[in-house]
Amino acid sequence: MAFYETPRFPDDVSYQFEGGPAFSTDIIVNGGGFESRNQNWSQARRVWRCNHVPKARALTDELLAFFSVAAGRAHGFRFKDWTDFEATAAQGIFVLLTATTFQMHKRYASGSNNHDRKIIKPVSGTIVVTGGVNPSVNHATGVVTVDSGTPTSWVGEFDTPARFDADDMRLQVVQTSPRRFVWGDISLTEIRI
Repeated sequence: MAFYETPRFPDDVSYQFEGGPAFSTDIIVNGGGFESRNQNWSQARRVWRCNHVPKARALTDELLAFFSVAAGRAHGFRFKDWTDFEATAAQGIFVLLTATTFQMHKRYASGSNNHDRKIIKPVSGTIVVTGGVNPSVNHATGVVTVDSGTPTSWVGEFDTPARFDADDMRLQVVQTSPRRFVWGDISLTEIRI
C-alpha cells in the first residue's frame, strides 16, 4: 500500500462529510448486570461518510481521478476532517523521541483527564512551534527536530491519513443538461501508517 502526500482529498467535497473518532470496546455483562469492559484500541480510528448531493461534471471528474489513483481501498491519502483539523497552543504538545526530536500530539482534555492523539500529517505553512532552537517540522511524519532545547507547544492545522472504504465507485447521472452526477455513498476510514 502506498501513501500519497499530494493531492489531499478535495476540500470542496470533504467539508460535507460526517463522522469522527471510533473506538473498539468489548463489553461482557455478567448475571448480576455488572459489566466488564475491554478497550481494544488505545487510539480512536476515525470514520467518515457522505451521502452526496448532485455534483457538476468538473467535480465528478476530480473525484473519479482521485478514486482511480487511490485504486479504491488500496492506497492512502491526506483527508481534512473539518470537525477536527487544528490545534491551539494549549492542545499542541510534544512527546520526546530523542534529545533533539519530538513527536507532535494533540491533547484532548476533559476535567483532569487527558487523551493525547499522535499527529503525523501537519499541514505545511500552518505550523508554528514555540520553544526549542531552530525547530523544523517534517510534514510527512509530524516529527519536530531542534538544534537544542525543548519545544513547548505548537499551533496549526493537520490532516488525517485515510483511505476509501470501498473498491467500487457507484456514480449515477441524475440530470443530463447540464450533466450532474451523484456518488451515493462515499465512506472513508483513518489508517495507521
